[in-house]
Amino acid sequence: MLRGVKQPYRATPLFEVCVHGRPVSAQSANRVALRNWKQVVAESVRRAWVWNGPLSDDVSLDIVYYAEGVSGDLDNLLKPIQDALQGIAYNNDKQVRELKGARRDIDERYKVRFMPVVLGAAFADGRPFIHIRIWRSLETRELS
Repeated sequence: MLRGVKQPYRATPLFEVCVHGRPVSAQSANRVALRNWKQVVAESVRRAWVWNGPLSDDVSLDIVYYAEGVSGDLDNLLKPIQDALQGIAYNNDKQVRELKGARRDIDERYKVRFMPVVLGAAFADGRPFIHIRIWRSLETRELS
């Protein structure tokens, strides 16, 4: 049985940003492309970061990749993005208590309500992108 505090409504994250480009897998043999991708993500997050330094609390992280015909191993696409956030959004990726990732076709029809401005702008641009959202982690739940 799962017991604990009722989860709060999390419609508004602490932070969100969209980064244009195709994610590079953590398993890529092209280490230069992987390093460059991490730098693109880090710079995009750094420019948009509104907090005074990295968060010290545990965080929940959502990453969605939008592109035509999305493919690839999702776990391997997420790891370099988490690494790129270290030192900017949080001190260490060990602070990520909850990770949710998805791949979605950019050309799908979406029913949208209350779309964040950053997401609308990324869709309007038309290029592949990732949408990153960060929340403080929900309180630890007690299992019994």
